[in-house]
Amino acid sequence: MVKPSECLVNIGERCDRAFFILDGGFVCQNYNAEADRLKTINFHLKTFHPIMTVIHSFYSEAISDCQLKAIARSKVLSVQKRAILKQLENDAALRKAYVEETIYALLAINEFHTKLITLNTKAMYHYLAVNHTEIVQKIPAKYIAEFMGVSAEWLSRIR
Repeated sequence: MVKPSECLVNIGERCDRAFFILDGGFVCQNYNAEADRLKTINFHLKTFHPIMTVIHSFYSEAISDCQLKAIARSKVLSVQKRAILKQLENDAALRKAYVEETIYALLAINEFHTKLITLNTKAMYHYLAVNHTEIVQKIPAKYIAEFMGVSAEWLSRIR
């Protein structure tokens, strides 16, 4: 069980695990050293981006500039990268499914971030409220505001 505000991956660590959300939720936050602040860059719920890792660190073994932080009491299945790779070596069908799911997940993240870049604040919140109600219902407003690049007060006016 993961407690609220607990991080599965911390900034400065290497991420060698993938996590499957069984219950609860997380935010992925990037640390900007110049501004000395964290910014929410993605949401993870059982029904929205339910497989999570720190992508750059997981695939390149680089030190992470992101953290995966629980927003509520959460339950995850944690799988080490080496265990995943070992299974993929021995199972062609699993390897095909892994590649397809990875591509699907990256496309979904790209589409989501494209909306953030191209929509104005009001339209983005409307998009979330209509297409991803689980985010609006389960992610605290401060993280949604941070993701959208507005203050929590500004977001409350939009809502």
